[in-house]
Amino acid sequence: MPYRQDTEIVLQDTVPSKYFISSQHRRTGNKHKSIWTISLEEEVNCFIQTISNNWKVGFEAWGIKLNQKTLHVVGLSNNNNELKLAKFVGGINTNLWHGYPADHMYKAQDRPTTEILKLWVAEGFITKAKMNKIRQGQLCNL
Repeated sequence: MPYRQDTEIVLQDTVPSKYFISSQHRRTGNKHKSIWTISLEEEVNCFIQTISNNWKVGFEAWGIKLNQKTLHVVGLSNNNNELKLAKFVGGINTNLWHGYPADHMYKAQDRPTTEILKLWVAEGFITKAKMNKIRQGQLCNL
């Protein structure tokens, strides 16, 4: 399915949510925000995977793009650092979500909760050492 920027997508067939693809987090978007380098379809699939795996706490969720069990780059920070984590935020009164590449080193709010990180460790996506570095906002080779 071809997607467009600044589009609200109803995902009832896969997850009971709506997702908004924001142009602010694309190449021509806001230069002060992280940007996706993956395709629109990959962004939506990352969100679907995140919600399907229940990698969320309240109205915040964190995702990763996997190939086998290897994490792939999903975007760039506003400093052009490669980012491999995604954050999705949902509306309190609506079921509308949007997402962006998460910069765990420079933005504490972009760090996944310990609960989510432990799930990723249990699945073998990250090591316990990398979990601790992410929690502390340190550089780690994801």
